Amino acid sequence: MDVHLLPGLGADRRLFARTDLPGHRLVTHDWPTMPAGSTLADLAARLAERVDRTVPHALVGVSMGGMVAQELAALTGPQRVVIISSWKGPHEMPAPIKVLRGTHPEKLLSRAFIQRTKPFLRWQKGATDADAIALLDALLDVHPVAQLQVQVDAVLRWNGPARPVPGLVHIHGDNDHLMPLGPIRGAVVVKGGGHLMVYTQAPTVSALVQRALAGEPLSSGPA
Repeated sequence: MDVHLLPGLGADRRLFARTDLPGHRLVTHDWPTMPAGSTLADLAARLAERVDRTVPHALVGVSMGGMVAQELAALTGPQRVVIISSWKGPHEMPAPIKVLRGTHPEKLLSRAFIQRTKPFLRWQKGATDADAIALLDALLDVHPVAQLQVQVDAVLRWNGPARPVPGLVHIHGDNDHLMPLGPIRGAVVVKGGGHLMVYTQAPTVSALVQRALAGEPLSSGPA
């Protein structure tokens, strides 16, 4: 089965460097350049052009990629959808994020701001070892600030998919500082997992995704 891997906000395919899903063909995606005002549904429409809908496929998305995967599912008809370190809608956003909706905080983003806040971003995303820090620092320089602004705005304006995605599997860490587990419901919980656990705890996360792709039942977290 083709497994389409969608990275997080401001990230690229390197996020999946340690992902191992034997028996599947991994198709990694980078974010297309999008005009100001684009929505996550717009992003999904662009990515749908890259998906061969005539073959069985699955969508696996991390963070913003998980949100886009839910929008993309309505367009490509995947056999499986797995989201990691993500949200299923605004109801799972923590209060500080909900407060930002409609305030356009992305306008404050600048390259200087990103450089100043790197230590905080490393903590927030759970980059603690040297390899994870090096990856995150590299990813922070991938996208032009204007594109980061588009992505942040799209995430904050997202109201969730028009319809719930059948059979969706949500994998989430209990040590995610960016997207805390508290408001999350129905997720498979990875103990000690931070926001970058698809990279920092790749064997554990890959094993869970492999089982989800096979349709095996996984134990869930808080209901």
